[in-house]
Amino acid sequence: MKKPLIIILSIVSIFLLIGIFSFIYVKVTYLSKEEIKQIIIKDTGVNSNDIYFENIELEIEKNSYEVEFYYNNIEYEYKVDAKNGRVIYNNFKINTNHNTNNNKNNSSTSDTQNIQMEKAKEIALTDAKIDINNVTFTETKQDYDDGRLIYEIEFIYNHTEYNYEIDGTTGEIIHYDIDRRN
Repeated sequence: MKKPLIIILSIVSIFLLIGIFSFIYVKVTYLSKEEIKQIIIKDTGVNSNDIYFENIELEIEKNSYEVEFYYNNIEYEYKVDAKNGRVIYNNFKINTNHNTNNNKNNSSTSDTQNIQMEKAKEIALTDAKIDINNVTFTETKQDYDDGRLIYEIEFIYNHTEYNYEIDGTTGEIIHYDIDRRN
């Protein structure tokens, strides 16, 4: 009876030690979530009270944090190196009169590389073989998935709900779903 108890306690101890060492490794190796927030606040140049952080996720296999936050009711994404705090990717752009000429030039360049929302709607409607005058759009939004611009388009036609995801660069239909509504 003593031997099985010793084996069970040994196994539990091993798992406990692995957990403790993993926790210590993460704490010592990677920046904290609070440090990542401060890096993003500094990089955006906006007041910390104006940003709402929705999700800060450490991706150990990529050595990065994926961060989703809201500023002026618009969702933005950042990817930050978890070890050195270098910004890897962001889609943050402020559309105010305070932009420099350099920023305006950069944003117009990126706009010409991507299709616009109206073009994405047209692609979805053409695929569904429906005229724009016969639909009610319930949601249209621009999102980013791993740095890839995606337009999410939802509309209703003849008691049927259509959901499309369109690649914002190529115009390719990534996914669509059609649901009959009562």
